[in-house]
Amino acid sequence: MGDAKAQYQLAHQLSSGSNAEANRKECLELLRAASRQGNSSAQYALGNWYGRGIGVRKNHKKAFQYLRSAAVQGHPLAQYELADALERGEGTRKNFRQAVEWYREAANQGDRDAQSELARCYFYGIGLKPDYVEAMKWYRKAARAGKPDAQYGLAYGYELGKGVTRNRNRSVFWYQKAADQNHKDAQIALKEIAKRD
Repeated sequence: MGDAKAQYQLAHQLSSGSNAEANRKECLELLRAASRQGNSSAQYALGNWYGRGIGVRKNHKKAFQYLRSAAVQGHPLAQYELADALERGEGTRKNFRQAVEWYREAANQGDRDAQSELARCYFYGIGLKPDYVEAMKWYRKAARAGKPDAQYGLAYGYELGKGVTRNRNRSVFWYQKAADQNHKDAQIALKEIAKRD
């Protein structure tokens, strides 16, 4: 009957089942139908399909358009992926300022990947002036949510005293959290700290 939510749900079910490959064409039709009606989840899915070449020829420009449509409607995963595309210039021109704004939109909705990336932008001055205090704020949020890159970034900030008071114990604590998740740089950092002790 043309219900966009139902079209998306059916496409999602068909694409994640055991016959996903055989259902690709039907899924694509359902996603396109739901997308035309403004369903942000379908738009996000199509952005991923075009970006990764799933069931369609890879097309970063189309991926960007679908992600943008979903992001404007407040879809946090689409906002994060759109920011990533803007930062890398995939399907569009590189635009670090816009990337930061979309990372911020997704970060404010609790997306830990976006929080970590926003922190990185603040720490290294990507698309804005460096602000270590703001960087540590966002690293902390993403680190507490279990993001290893953010745990490493927070540990690094504590080690150097950037945006926070220098604190060896907190630095080691967060390096260890990241290292426990196989973060290679955190593992190296812990070895270096052990050598200095």
